[in-house]
Amino acid sequence: MPKQTEQRSSPSHKGVLELAESDNSKPKPVFNSLPKGSVNSIFIVTTPAMGGSKLTEEEQALPLVDAAVEHGVKHIVFNSVERGGDGRSWENPTSVPHFLAKHNIEIYLRDKAEKEQGKFTWTILRPVAFLENFKPGMFCAVFTAMWASALSAETKLQLISVRDIGKFACQVVKKAVGLAGDELTLDEARAKFDSVTGKKLPQAWGTFGKAMLWAIKEVGIMFQFFEDEGYHVDIEARRRDVPDLQNFAAWLKAPSNGWAN
Repeated sequence: MPKQTEQRSSPSHKGVLELAESDNSKPKPVFNSLPKGSVNSIFIVTTPAMGGSKLTEEEQALPLVDAAVEHGVKHIVFNSVERGGDGRSWENPTSVPHFLAKHNIEIYLRDKAEKEQGKFTWTILRPVAFLENFKPGMFCAVFTAMWASALSAETKLQLISVRDIGKFACQVVKKAVGLAGDELTLDEARAKFDSVTGKKLPQAWGTFGKAMLWAIKEVGIMFQFFEDEGYHVDIEARRRDVPDLQNFAAWLKAPSNGWAN
């Protein structure tokens, strides 16, 4: 996914957004079309090659960081992934390929800021597994089947809503921070789902979950990380930052997520 549509503030109309198609691996044309220094901040999201992109995540992010700094962008937000706690994540690239890629981008961003001596600041957001994996549809059943197949009954999985990632991004916290809103075993997730929706949490056949973990190697490695190491976000600390941080029940009750009665 080298090309993507971006939103940017119009230099001539305060508060107005215009759309621009860009290539993250060759981002200079977008910045060159704007007055130097007119972009205050950018939010970088990369996608794993397994998601259909032919570019590595480093190839998507590093040219964009360099072009942004050259243009005069003052703050860069990078959406990364949690790898065992705010401190440990710096030292734990993990064996999960797309976690490793995001770790490398974090290090590049941090070190570039140090070399540039105050030209720009950064925020690194490290979300855990998305609550949006439970949106109504086939993937919800598949995700539950993989969870049941890969994780032991007592292993908890931390979860975060995409809405709350956006809330933290707006805070411009200027540090690297893990993001999670809930922590559940699969049985706890099933109980909450039943309590809120009155239905059973959808789950595909166990053999299908195992087959998916085997067929998509990177997903299998990721679930093994969940079992062996897991996410370690201080959820209560994050809730002090965002008091209405969504847990699983609150997310299920939100009409936009498709499960509200």
